[in-house]
Amino acid sequence: MQLHSCGCQARHDPARSNLENEEKAGEMADKQREARAKTNIHAFLQRRSIEQRRNYLARGRRFVILDVGQLSTSWISAVRNWLARKDRASEVTMDDLTAELRLRGLEPPYDAVKQELATRFARMNEGTQKKAGREFARQVGMFVRESDKPLH
Repeated sequence: MQLHSCGCQARHDPARSNLENEEKAGEMADKQREARAKTNIHAFLQRRSIEQRRNYLARGRRFVILDVGQLSTSWISAVRNWLARKDRASEVTMDDLTAELRLRGLEPPYDAVKQELATRFARMNEGTQKKAGREFARQVGMFVRESDKPLH
């Protein structure tokens, strides 16, 4: 018999202890994988944001003349245009406005278009949602593999 921390005596069951230890180890491994995945996704999004700003600067920072109110209003319109058309020109405008906001230390007014984005996502069929998820995962995977390469 073994004395538990609560003071009662119990039989020691090695099989149960091993199972509990395996479950704890599995949970720890899952948490480590999840933390690593979150770190990789965050790094990917950070790099994408930096590239977005770099591209915007290379194009000449066309929205520098707008004040913050105009910039926010233009960003909301650009997102709505992108949702309606899904064309490259709308995407570039939206990205450039996002970059200008971030260069000023501001985040885009996501709350203003949150419902429209949620509605658009909800209208996507399951196959399209999965395809978008797989594409995002592929891009993150490519980023991670590229990041793991040694620098020469």
